[in-house]
Amino acid sequence: MKLGTGLGIRAVTTWLPTTTESLKDEIDSGRLPPEAAQLLAVTEVPVSAGPAAPEMAVLAGRKVLEQADCDPASIGILAHSWVYHQGHDVWSPAHYVASELNLPPSTLPTGIHELCSGGTSALYVALTSLLADPGMTAALVTTADRFVPPVWDRWRIHPDICYGDGATAALLHRSDGGRDALVLHSLTFATECWLEALTRGDAPFTTAPMEGKENLSSARARAEFYATHGKEPMRAAATERVRTSLHTALDEAGLEPDDPRIRLVVAPRLGPRLLSVMYRDALDSTLHAKTVHLRGRTGHLGAGDMLANLADVVEQRMLEPGEFAVVLGCGSGFTWSTAVVQAV
Repeated sequence: MKLGTGLGIRAVTTWLPTTTESLKDEIDSGRLPPEAAQLLAVTEVPVSAGPAAPEMAVLAGRKVLEQADCDPASIGILAHSWVYHQGHDVWSPAHYVASELNLPPSTLPTGIHELCSGGTSALYVALTSLLADPGMTAALVTTADRFVPPVWDRWRIHPDICYGDGATAALLHRSDGGRDALVLHSLTFATECWLEALTRGDAPFTTAPMEGKENLSSARARAEFYATHGKEPMRAAATERVRTSLHTALDEAGLEPDDPRIRLVVAPRLGPRLLSVMYRDALDSTLHAKTVHLRGRTGHLGAGDMLANLADVVEQRMLEPGEFAVVLGCGSGFTWSTAVVQAV
């Protein structure tokens, strides 16, 4: 999706719990093997003992509205995304977030449950709403996840991913001459739908959540998938789709891969081995900018990696005015995404 300069990110932020769990404690206690240090590559992750996921989304939403100096009455759509349980069954967390933020009756609360690419999909829904409706001036995106044991063991559910609790939010608007946090020039996706089986395996469809399970684990589904397909098709598909999304995003942003204004590439908050499988070949053959990894003190934030990475680019002042960042995203299914943003 080519965006030009008509839409801006007025503000983007994270809300993270102050309570943490450390990788060192997990290894020292024997709950994780020593090799997990290299596979996960985190120091600690935020853990919410209090706010539920939608409550964290509200906190992030309030923070971004304040940063943007935005009247909630101007929000035309709220796109809220998540990976894991939002605190109630058969319930709309998006409507809860909208209510707590005092968004008007004209706002459309929309839930996006698309696993780890959900935040990027929510960004897309918000952007396309602004493009399609000339009367809409602002859109709000939120994500929130809380990974609670024993059902979701944040340290052991996947050997290459450690999950952190937290929320993100972004305020998008029709550019009005004011100062934005970032200009979003392009947002692209590339998908290999048959890879959904990597998280499904050979198990039959169930009739209720957690049927026959006490906790969630990806090990069996991954083993069944690889027994049928091997590992190379997944790596090859990922490389091709990452390359497609990346090249399309650069082209739509009007950039050549070697443009010196591309300051950095920001990776999803996944472990280095998994990132290497999916991204190394495509990035090595395309971009020369340095790749930045921001997982160290958050781990993987579920649906929130894309917005959290955008927030860190802004808050840590990683770009000078006029410079670009290429922000990468991915989610099970599988979908890979690329956002090209510019500092102003």
